Amino acid sequence: MQKIKLPSKTDILNWNNESVTLRVMKELKMNRAQAKQWFTDFMCWLYSAQRWRLEKQKSFMMDSMNYLDEVWHAYILHTRDYLTMSKELFGIECVHHNPENPFKGEPMDPEVFEQQLLFLIDDWGEEYIDRVWAYGNDVAEAI
Repeated sequence: MQKIKLPSKTDILNWNNESVTLRVMKELKMNRAQAKQWFTDFMCWLYSAQRWRLEKQKSFMMDSMNYLDEVWHAYILHTRDYLTMSKELFGIECVHHNPENPFKGEPMDPEVFEQQLLFLIDDWGEEYIDRVWAYGNDVAEAI
């Protein structure tokens, strides 16, 4: 099994993929600035998810952040680009996507949710949380 490495946060923030941005623009009917922001927000989430996996040996959930999942799906469709990102940033062949079973519908444990929320705040600040929840849930209602 390959060992995940963490890139710098600067590398995450500077990573871009124009093809994915254009796909997100078209599929989700948004402007370029918003699509680029969603892409960057996804990359930030992916960084935190990999850091969580390294430190906690557990999967990082995506509760109430379904729009980030849409970006992930768009990125995976660009397989070569996605595999390049996985290798260059995280040092592994592929950052795997392990989707939840849509028929289970089990809510995320509130304690785990809070821990992961604090993890994201630690990595990216409260502004990140405010922005990503503006597209999903209001964080005050989710806790």
